[in-house]
Amino acid sequence: MVLESEFKKKFCARLKKEVKPLAILQYQQSATTLSGFPDTIVLLEGCSVFIEFKRCKTAKFRPGQKEWIKKLNDNGHFAYVCYPDNAEEVLKEIKYLV
Repeated sequence: MVLESEFKKKFCARLKKEVKPLAILQYQQSATTLSGFPDTIVLLEGCSVFIEFKRCKTAKFRPGQKEWIKKLNDNGHFAYVCYPDNAEEVLKEIKYLV
């Protein structure tokens, strides 16, 4: 099983090559930030994408992660949980946005 950090690094490299986002920001959790907020923000022309990376489909969520994904999507944003088994689908959906 691949480490989440390694999967995230490879996925973001593909994003930079295939989608050419304006920026890919890594959201760092701390005592003063929003608990459970997705760990990566991808800035595209005209929209932003929020991605919570997991090493596999069955990986556990920290408190608030599912709620933030739902809240962002319910409010018109694009938020995904991305793991190796659905990476191609997530990448395809992001490509559709640009």
